Amino acid sequence: MKKVLLMILAGAIALTGTGCGGGNTPPESDRVKDERGLTAEQYTLMNLTATDALGRSFLPMDEAKDGTRYVGVFYSLWLGQHQYMQSAVFDINELLSTREGAAALHSTADSELSRMGEFHFCGEPLFGYYNMRDPWVVMRHMEMLTMAGLDYLCIDATNASIYPEVCRVLFDTLTDLQNQGFDPPKVMFYTNSYSGTTVTKLYNEFFQTERYDHLWFAPYGKPLIAGITENNNFASDQTKYPEIYGESATDFIPEEIRGRFDIVESQWPNGDYNPDSIPWMSWSYPQHIHTGSKAISVSVAQHSPRGINFSLQDPESSRGYDYTTKTVEENWQAGRNFENEWQTVHDNEGLVENVLVTGWNEWMAVKQADASFCDVYTSEYSRDIEPDSGAYGDNFYLQFIRNLREFKYTEGRHYAYQRMTADFSDESMLTQWDHVNAHYRDIAGDAMVRNYENAVGSEVYTDDSARNDITDVKVVHDAENLYFYVRTADDITAYESGDESWMNILISAGSDFSGRNDFAGYNYLINRTPGEGVTSVERSKGGWSWESVGQGEYRVYGNVMLVSVPLEALGLTSDACYIQFKVADHVKNPGDIMSYYLYGDSAPIGRLSYAYGY
Repeated sequence: MKKVLLMILAGAIALTGTGCGGGNTPPESDRVKDERGLTAEQYTLMNLTATDALGRSFLPMDEAKDGTRYVGVFYSLWLGQHQYMQSAVFDINELLSTREGAAALHSTADSELSRMGEFHFCGEPLFGYYNMRDPWVVMRHMEMLTMAGLDYLCIDATNASIYPEVCRVLFDTLTDLQNQGFDPPKVMFYTNSYSGTTVTKLYNEFFQTERYDHLWFAPYGKPLIAGITENNNFASDQTKYPEIYGESATDFIPEEIRGRFDIVESQWPNGDYNPDSIPWMSWSYPQHIHTGSKAISVSVAQHSPRGINFSLQDPESSRGYDYTTKTVEENWQAGRNFENEWQTVHDNEGLVENVLVTGWNEWMAVKQADASFCDVYTSEYSRDIEPDSGAYGDNFYLQFIRNLREFKYTEGRHYAYQRMTADFSDESMLTQWDHVNAHYRDIAGDAMVRNYENAVGSEVYTDDSARNDITDVKVVHDAENLYFYVRTADDITAYESGDESWMNILISAGSDFSGRNDFAGYNYLINRTPGEGVTSVERSKGGWSWESVGQGEYRVYGNVMLVSVPLEALGLTSDACYIQFKVADHVKNPGDIMSYYLYGDSAPIGRLSYAYGY
């Protein structure tokens, strides 16, 4: 997979001077006692931070805002499930990069480079051209969306396919996360074409029993489902244009199974406005707020007045489209369209209860008879927020989290520090960590071996970099030192001489980022070169280049690692001890921040950080 972002990302962060997102922290005298009573999983969510490649940050949160507030994301299951329509990986970005490829893409004649009637990718996902039955991919998705605080997945069943094998991989993963104590997204389905037939298939497969009731998104009591009944009132394209869609227009959800669901009508952007529906997209700006359901669509990009084919490359279909100027911003990777649509949500505080974001991982479109492509085309003319392997990285994922948090949560407060001097002398002293407040949870089981075929079946993706599966991190400090407690699922592997990726801690220390050197916002690296009971404390000289600034201590007791770092070495004091950090093990290419989504284990995943002492 391509890794072209490293220099761009590091340079962008250095230029912005915002590092991992600072915010001036107050003196201890202005801090308040934390009496929220959060679980470790809730504490983790509230104290996640990040800064994207463009310097846009989000900081800790305090609590949920008043009122009902849900955020869902349109989620696709189809990658790898239509191999009869995928003889090879056709990547439109790659094809357009050469004259020969572009000619094949635009031609209606079949070639080895581009075939008619087959799926083409708009770009390469960060996790490769994956198959949605790959449990490694599904776990990564659910970890990222759980850490985002997403409420529900809105599974795309609009084309009458339900992909039961993929659903079971997904449902097993979500159940695992729930059993660990996390609050992963719930699940609903969105049907449209042959809605009644599709809902019947879903009912027979998943809803006849209560087996999956713990997973359904049920804000009104029953599992919510989007579909078509006699009350659709031409909101769907199927009911508005029966001359085109024929029997699908009257394929209503059967009466005999309606009692199992809370039904909302399918709302298409070219359909008539139905106040009680949930829209997956809106062609108007500001977007319609559906007054009955209090739902709104937020899309990364959308169709244009000329038609639904993104290959037309109309301004409105660009991620960089600005509704206010009616132009496309040069830096489309900043997501002006997405930001505009979120602004509608923020401008209508109290009127919106349910935000459906389109979408996470569509990635593909079929090459049609006129060599056109609907819904996605290139990286710019598409609407996935799942990170890609080069064009925009994780910009849209982090932009999504930032806006979700603004909609759902209040800004973080500055809570009083907890002080403790950690005793490393004996394993029996680990009990002193039982009452440390700053407790961060990482998903167990995410550090798994990958071994699954791609979407086409032409190759197998493998990765065995997973080693130590980090599950818990705790932090506390005293007058002189900062202490870390890191717990893994199994006993921590022994350090091997020369291994610079063994149980690293990356730290962004302090809230003043002006003029400092860093790697992706982190200006200190701990434990790159451990010794006998002591470990390295290094400061960035710029990017992934480090110099020694001191020495810490560490101990390993079974599946627990303790680390002590002098505050002075980090430029901190006991009364000004604000850090953002992550713990990572066995990350290949550690000088590329995107590798922290891909390899080994990173707590938290990717570019996310934990905040301590905010």
